[in-house]
Amino acid sequence: MSDIILHIKDAYYFEVPKMLWRSKLSTGVEFPDWLVRLDGEFQKTEAATLIDGLAEMGVPAVTLDSLEGQWQTWSHKGKGHKYAGWPLDAFLDRADQQLIAKAKKWSAKNQPEAADPVKAYLAKEGEAETFGWFHEAVSTESGAKKWQEIKLQVDSEKFISNYKTSDPTAKWSPEKVAFYNSSLDGKVLIPQPFGTLRNAYEPNSGFCISKYMIIQVVVAILIIALMRWVAVKISSGLAPKGRLWNAVEGVLLFVRNQVVVPTMGEHDADRFLPLLWTFFVFIFGLNLAGMVPWVGSPTAGVATTGALAFIVFVVGVVMGLRAFGAIGYLKNICPQLGLPWYLAFWLVPLLWVIEFASLFIKHTILSIRLLANMVAGHAVLLGIMGLAVGVHAFEMSSGAWLALAGASALGMTALSVLELFVAFLQAAVFTFLAAMFIGNSMHHH
Repeated sequence: MSDIILHIKDAYYFEVPKMLWRSKLSTGVEFPDWLVRLDGEFQKTEAATLIDGLAEMGVPAVTLDSLEGQWQTWSHKGKGHKYAGWPLDAFLDRADQQLIAKAKKWSAKNQPEAADPVKAYLAKEGEAETFGWFHEAVSTESGAKKWQEIKLQVDSEKFISNYKTSDPTAKWSPEKVAFYNSSLDGKVLIPQPFGTLRNAYEPNSGFCISKYMIIQVVVAILIIALMRWVAVKISSGLAPKGRLWNAVEGVLLFVRNQVVVPTMGEHDADRFLPLLWTFFVFIFGLNLAGMVPWVGSPTAGVATTGALAFIVFVVGVVMGLRAFGAIGYLKNICPQLGLPWYLAFWLVPLLWVIEFASLFIKHTILSIRLLANMVAGHAVLLGIMGLAVGVHAFEMSSGAWLALAGASALGMTALSVLELFVAFLQAAVFTFLAAMFIGNSMHHH
């Protein structure tokens, strides 16, 4: 996988070297629906059904004759063919959304009193709009309902099942089966009993289980097992000893004395240490998962870091409300400046608005900074690795390539050691900021 974005993006499979996991499926029925939906031949079959449905809705044949060609041309446009794999219905819906946005902008400038901006726009500029006919076809209640029924038909399991099983000689030649298998080589697909996928990176419907979800559950189970072991040791009353015990105790004391106490004080530190200690250990475990080959770090996904920051936000607000009440909490958002009344009258409301906005901004930044730091490490490692295995490496002499590959390996090793430190540091920084935000919400400032 060469795209750096896909390296750090959550997925619905685990990636391993292709030589270790070869896909050996033999018939079309065995391939996952989401992979078949991306196939060009399937999308042509899907497009033919959609066009037939539009014809039933009364769209003239002369309009529909060129529709497939327009869709195919559009799907190859954009930087990096970013529209490749988009089905015909997505193409038409996107064109309709663009038309509506353009019409609203035109109406605001030319006919702000128009009850239906799109209708007014098409009446004046309709000849220049390629897909005005589509908006007219789906703008009525019956047309919109019919279009949704057609889309649900081609999106149904029955439709794709018929494609998989019909005419297997023509559609599932050995070459096509081999191509599909090569696409799945090295991808250990995660079973999806509760949902369906749009592709290997996006859910389509239901509850889909992703790679990051599994890693988070595994890390949580390991933490629970570790803490249970610690609890048993404490309850036994025996003197603590052993490397693992010393490591756990040392890290706990570090978090308490060096991270939490300086931001919250002794009393509040002990109250919130279980929560903040859990934050630290969980984030550190997720960061370490990113150091395991072919696993990945969930903290490189905004959903994970955003959820953690949201918990900090909720805890801070709840504790602030408990400490001061609703009115007192809102008043405490703005710091006490001791200004004379004639300055406070103007400045305090302005500062309150800024501080209230910063309440949300700082928690958003809390999630983004953890995400950015973890992504940056992976990006640098991939960049160094790309020096030795990129396309340009094939044009180098053997001596130059060996020197470059050696330097790349040493650089990756050194940065991997640094990444271990960063995994610990970022967990500590997140815990420090979480303690600070929660502490500030409970104290006058």
